Formats: sequence, structure tokens, C-alpha cells
Amino acid sequence: MAMNFLTGGDVAPIRKTGLGMFGGIAAHFRRVDVSFFNLELPLSERGEAVRGKRICHRGPPAGIDGMIETGVSCVNLANNHILDYGDGAMFDTIDLLDRHAIGHFGAGRNLGEARTGSIIEKSGLRVGFLGYTTTLPAGFAATSKAPGVNPLQAYTAYQPQASLLEYPATAPRIVSWTDPVHLQGLRDDIQSLRGRVNLVIVYVHWGASMSPRVHDFQREIGKAAIDAGAHAVFGGHQHVMSAIEFHLGCPIVHGSGNLLFDTRPSFFTDETLKTFLFGATITTDGLRDCHLLPVKAGVDVPPCLLSRSDPLWRVILDDLQEHGRAFGTEVVAREDGIEVRCG
Repeated sequence: MAMNFLTGGDVAPIRKTGLGMFGGIAAHFRRVDVSFFNLELPLSERGEAVRGKRICHRGPPAGIDGMIETGVSCVNLANNHILDYGDGAMFDTIDLLDRHAIGHFGAGRNLGEARTGSIIEKSGLRVGFLGYTTTLPAGFAATSKAPGVNPLQAYTAYQPQASLLEYPATAPRIVSWTDPVHLQGLRDDIQSLRGRVNLVIVYVHWGASMSPRVHDFQREIGKAAIDAGAHAVFGGHQHVMSAIEFHLGCPIVHGSGNLLFDTRPSFFTDETLKTFLFGATITTDGLRDCHLLPVKAGVDVPPCLLSRSDPLWRVILDDLQEHGRAFGTEVVAREDGIEVRCG
């Protein structure tokens, strides 16, 4: 038993119509058996921007039409923008997805719903998805009685690397770790879901915005998830590509950047246009033949699948090779895309 799998970077449609918003990439999604991406904002016309939050995103419900065109199996909602316009806008998004039979995970009307995974069954295989976020604006985390996202709290400390009396203004060492209670909750969720499916895929909204750096807490989470029984871990939030590593033969994709992001904050650069689709064959043993298709992200236009003759294709390959080198990941060009494997 085997089936084809595909995923991409963060999706935030703010354009007036969703029809055609993925362009030719929609056909690539339609050709696979199971797929997902991170939906970075609510699709709703209700609500007001959360007070005190610097950046708030919301897209019109028409964005669902573009998602329908891709045939995407399910979407992650555990991120730092799904509640930007309040509970009502998030509920509208969940209802919209339900009406169109698109699975969702990572957020809900209470913590129990937020921790509930989405199960996709196809070709005799059952694949379970779980979503978490370490990016937690105040009030976004779901509780037993309040709606929100599935939290995976991370902490940060800054340690001097030298005597500041002798070396003033020396940059600190950044140390990060995951809340042990939340990390155990992730393990418990995976083990519980693992008993009902053939494979478990985990998505975590993590990392630092506009930085490809892989932090300690990301590696801690990724390895813990796979040790608990997950077969792959995917991450986003950084808006730029990051490293891919393997643990026990399972891929941990630390960040694939933006796939479709209809906003241009002042800190976005040309780096936010580099992205890729991640494809694989799913079997009962996990993900095999992991490969990447370089893409130019869509900003008010469809994302564009790049040909090998496009200079950006080579730039994306070079970047991914550089990011993966520290983790022993082999990133190799091939005729139909880029192969990625454990070195």
C-alpha cells in the first residue's frame, strides 16, 4: 500500500477571489492522494482586529474556492494569526472548512478540540495530522473552557558569552527549550493517534520570523515527536526557508517559507519569495522518496512552479544545501526536482 503526499508553505489569501489563486500548482495538489498546508489566517468578514497585536491578518471567505481547487485534504490552524479577528472569525473558518469537507486540526472551541487530529483515509492507508504552535499571542492558547490554538510553549534565555566588563556589547547566546508539560502532551497525543492510523504527521508553528536559524527548542520538539511515533514533522512561521534534517530516517522540515501570502510588511524581502513544495511517497513504513519542487511564492498573484532554467531554481537549491549541511542532509538536484535524504 502506498500513496502520494504533497505539502507547501504558509498560505494567507487576502485577494478578493480565491478562484485560480494557486495557478498551476493546484494541479500538482490534485494529483496526489493526501496533502495539507498551514492556513495562516481566518477566512471571515466578521470580527475586529485584536487590540494590542502589531500585525493582524484576515482573508475573505472566497479564499476557500482556491483551496477547493487544490483538493487539499486538510489544513493546520495552530498559528499566531488564526485568532487575529477574534473567536467568531475562527469559528467562521472552521465552519467553512467543514461545509466543504476540508479537514482541519490545531485549533478549536476548547483545548480538547484543538488537540484532536484530522484523519485522512485513502488507498487503504490512514494518515493522522496534529498541529501545534509555539508562537502564542496573549489569549490565543485554548483551554478546557476557552477556544483557541493548541499550545506548545517554548521559553528563551539569553546568556552572555564573555565577561561584559571586558567585552561590552557582546552578543548573547540564545538558549531555548520547550515546556516539559506541553512536550509530554505532544508525546501523549501522538501515541494516542498512532493507535488509530498507519502514519502520524505533525505540524508545528515555530522558529523566529525572517530567520532560517534552527533553534534548540525546534530540534527538541522534532526529535520528541518522532521518538513518540510521528513519521514526519513540518514547521512554518519564519517566512523564509530553513533546514531539513532527518531523525531516525524521518524528515523534520524546519521551514519552507511562504507559499501564498498576500501581504507585504516592511520586513519582507526577496527571501520571502523563495519556497518549495515537499513531496513524498507514503507507505506503512513512513515517507519515502522525499523530494522538493522549487517555487516562487505568490503575493497577490499565484505561486509559480519554477523550471530548472530559472535562476531562482538554482538559488533555492543552493540555499537548501547550505541550510541542510549542518544536519548532514543531502540535497541533490535531479531532472524532475530536488532529492532530499539523510546523509
